[in-house]
Amino acid sequence: MKINHKTAKLLRKLISLFCGICFVFSLKHIFSFFQLQGAFYGVGQFGYNIWSLLGWIAGMWLFNRMLQRTDRRLHCSSAVCGLLMAAAIVYGTYAHFVNDIFQSIQVILLQFAVIAGIAMGTIPISEEILLQFDRLNQYGKQKCNGNITKWYFFIVWLLIFAAYLPIFLWWWPGNFVYDYPFQMTEVLENQYLTHHPLLHTLLMGAFYRFGLALGDVSTGMQFFTLLQMLILSASFAYCAYYLYKRRVPRAYRVGAVLFFALFPMHAMFSITATKDVMFAAFFLWFIIFVVRLLFDKEKFRWYTYAGFFLSGVLCCLMRNNALYAIAAGTILILLLAKRKRKLKLYGAGLLAGLCLLTGLANAALIAATNARTDDRYRETFCMPLQCLARVAFYRYNDISETDYNEICAYMPKEDIQAYNPYLADMVKSNANEELMKENFLNFIKLYVKMGVKFPDEYIEAWVTNTMGYWYPLDRGQYASGAIELYHKLIWLGPEVVKREYCSWPGLIYLPVYRDLNVPVIGYLHRPEFWIWFLTYFLFWSVYRRRKDAGLTGVIPLMYLGTCYLGPVAILRYVYCLVVITPLIGYVVIHSTEESTERSAEWG
Repeated sequence: MKINHKTAKLLRKLISLFCGICFVFSLKHIFSFFQLQGAFYGVGQFGYNIWSLLGWIAGMWLFNRMLQRTDRRLHCSSAVCGLLMAAAIVYGTYAHFVNDIFQSIQVILLQFAVIAGIAMGTIPISEEILLQFDRLNQYGKQKCNGNITKWYFFIVWLLIFAAYLPIFLWWWPGNFVYDYPFQMTEVLENQYLTHHPLLHTLLMGAFYRFGLALGDVSTGMQFFTLLQMLILSASFAYCAYYLYKRRVPRAYRVGAVLFFALFPMHAMFSITATKDVMFAAFFLWFIIFVVRLLFDKEKFRWYTYAGFFLSGVLCCLMRNNALYAIAAGTILILLLAKRKRKLKLYGAGLLAGLCLLTGLANAALIAATNARTDDRYRETFCMPLQCLARVAFYRYNDISETDYNEICAYMPKEDIQAYNPYLADMVKSNANEELMKENFLNFIKLYVKMGVKFPDEYIEAWVTNTMGYWYPLDRGQYASGAIELYHKLIWLGPEVVKREYCSWPGLIYLPVYRDLNVPVIGYLHRPEFWIWFLTYFLFWSVYRRRKDAGLTGVIPLMYLGTCYLGPVAILRYVYCLVVITPLIGYVVIHSTEESTERSAEWG
């Protein structure tokens, strides 16, 4: 029986009304964990709470808009995205505030109900986000002609570099935090480890020794900071130049340059001595070559191959997990791409060449420094160690003394008692490397055995340790998006001394980096925003069946997968996903149904 227009409209409104109420009730349950309900006067779920009223109106309006659309493929893609977001909100909240997702059958059923309620808002929101990708794609139909200025790259490079100078003068000679003191200890003791990228350690060590020769290590280290600023800004300028060569609309190109030059995160990272910055620069450079190869269908020349391999090797030398991400991503691309056998062999050859060159370069660095590998097993299996530590910490009374002692054989009892749900460093740092190496099969058996007995604890260990990457609400100290902003002691040798040559940047940067309380901009300094952006891009490519567009995001996705195996979820690990955002926008802009037949426009 057909429903007339007036009845259908009334039915949509009733459904939207009901879904809006479910959305608000579910939000109130989530907000109760934040103790926000005491911030308003009134009784009941609504009372005089204006936020509940606004949430209900917004949810009802969005759901009504969604029901008016007839694109089933859009609805299905949005439903998956929305349910993922709802599950992230619910399970992240329980993991963070209760630290126990699987309390009881009743709680699990309640969580399912709350996920369904939250999804009444996140599904239509996801649909709106996917439609924004559509709008960006339509924007690409604008033609952008004109002569190519050969000095464009150098002009943009100079502008971006100049934009970073004020914060460099404010925090001169740089922001030496994170692993800096550990790497400098290796340099000063001349005992190198492969735990940190050797190339990065040697670069910092060279400038530190140069400073020692000058009699002022701060002066020496300023040149390291300037070099890092030059490399990062050059990578950004090359991306802008690539967009310029590909005739991207002018407004988008200008926006990309402003994003690289003025977004505070880039300036702050440009002066921060962590391997993740140079890795992000080389990663962006490498992904541009990947886009040129997969998306633009460009035929590489000898110098293009040189740039491809050089960027890939430098990328892998700056982060130990980059090669795994590139290898896994390339294999997945070869499996998914509809290419002839000859082209797949070509892709496999590029991967083999990159792996070979990276292996040779890494072997040369190890031979030159006599570097040792003292933590391969405990570093690679830090998450299994975290899972075992959680079982030993929370289920001490439920496991046998034999199993508990076996767990303690792999990591000290004191470290287990100091278990931190957000940080695996507590248990991996002093784990028994030799025992894991010699007794590896038994270690795996123990891991599987405990996982079979306590699967809930294993799931919660992964959830709490990675929630900084995907939980969109507030989180704990170790899942923070803030960038550390102070000097750490070198411990050995002369210390780097901070001097302030320009004070006004502090008025801008400190509220963002220390307090993270600036609306919108503060939230953009959290990892999950950029990860969800990548996620929605991949879902959009599936929704629009733009396989060539989606394949360009596979290697970044695989890199993110390696981060989920890491010891902690922090911003610097996924900074590389932030810098490729304008490139993803380009792929969306130029993506068409005929993109697989597009030939190269430039070489």
